[in-house]
Order: sequence, then structure tokens, then C-alpha cells
Amino acid sequence: MGWSSWHPFSFRDEQQQLQGLDIELLEAIFNRADFEARYIEMPWARTLRELEFGSLQITMTANKTVQREQFARFSIPYRHESTVLIIRRQDKARWQGVDQLSELLPLTQFTIGVLRDFDYGADFRTFMQAPQVRDRLIVRLRMDQLIKLLLAGRIQGVVMDPMGMQELALAGISLDKLTTLLDIQQNPVHLMLNRRTTTEPQLQRLDEAIRALMQSPQYARILARYHYPLR
Repeated sequence: MGWSSWHPFSFRDEQQQLQGLDIELLEAIFNRADFEARYIEMPWARTLRELEFGSLQITMTANKTVQREQFARFSIPYRHESTVLIIRRQDKARWQGVDQLSELLPLTQFTIGVLRDFDYGADFRTFMQAPQVRDRLIVRLRMDQLIKLLLAGRIQGVVMDPMGMQELALAGISLDKLTTLLDIQQNPVHLMLNRRTTTEPQLQRLDEAIRALMQSPQYARILARYHYPLR
């Protein structure tokens, strides 16, 4: 199981124990499917490479795309995530009136930060393919790098899941300086399995376990512990 450190989804606590929303959900799913996870920490870009070419069998927090389906199997969604575009609070008046992604197309001065190899859902995928946008995307490996560029005024927006703001707060970044410009969409989140080293029956066991978890009181309790809106 490949994982990356990112509050509140997966991280080590002060006792170096794995914690987080997706860790708790995965453990509950695996318990019901009678599987046991062995966790290997690595950056997300490497996780994708190891899942495609290496011996890594599964990862979590994955969006389904046509490209990934060439080398991976996907479980049914085990939760949904939000995708938003955040800006500096001091720039809110400047971008007032921008209510949807398409309205950013003619704004050539608006550059956007994204994480390498992350997928932000179908709507943003389509937006990224527009010729007016391709040269305005700034790609980095870590979210803190993008936020520093944003706060310095070197880019105008960053795409992210707002729950990930917890990681930034722990890094000492003031959330008061940030605000949401656009709610882009809700995306289903899946487990992603290595197509070469896993089987369809294993996927079916995971799907059955996800259904059972989502119908149980445990599922609502886990989600409630990690609610962290940004407005």
C-alpha cells in the first residue's frame, strides 16, 4: 500500500503511528475484506509509477481516469472530495465576478498552481486542455511550494481539496490570508489496484467491504472526525 504524508488524510502522529481519514477508512475496509495492509511511504508521483511498473499493489485517495485505467483497477468510491480554487484574501475584490472556470480563460494574467500527477476531476481536466491555459499552469511536487508562490503573488490561484489546509496550518502558514474563489466540483475517491498483480475477485471483495462500511455507523463517525471547511 503506497501512501504519502498529507494531513488529514494520511500522516504519522507523535508516536509515529499512522493516522488519518483515509488510513481509518482503509483499515475499516480491509478488516471487512479480510486483507492486511503493509504501508510504504513515497511521493504520489512515485506511487503511480510503482503501481504501473513496479510491485506496489494498491493505493488510496485516487481519482479514476482513462489513462490510469490502462494499468489499474478501481474500487467503487469510498468517499468524495471537494476541488476548489483558492486565492489570496487580499485579491478577492480583484477577481470578483469570476463564478466558473470558463471565466478564467481570457484572464491571461491568472496563473494556477497544481501538483504534479494529481487529477482534479473531469471539469478541471477539460479546463487544463484549453490552449489559453496550458502555459499558465505552474506544476510543483508539494502543496507548500504552491502556497508560498501564491502568497508571494507569483501565481494567482491554487487548486486543492480544502481539507488539505490542515497540512498547511501545521506548517505554520496563516490560513487567514487565503480564501476560496471557486468550488470546482465534487470528485469520487477510489482505491486503485495494480492490474498486473491483483485479481478481479480481490477487487470484488474490496467493493463489498466498501458497501458494508458505508452502510455502517462507523463510516459516519470516521468522516465526522475530519470535517475541516475553508471559507
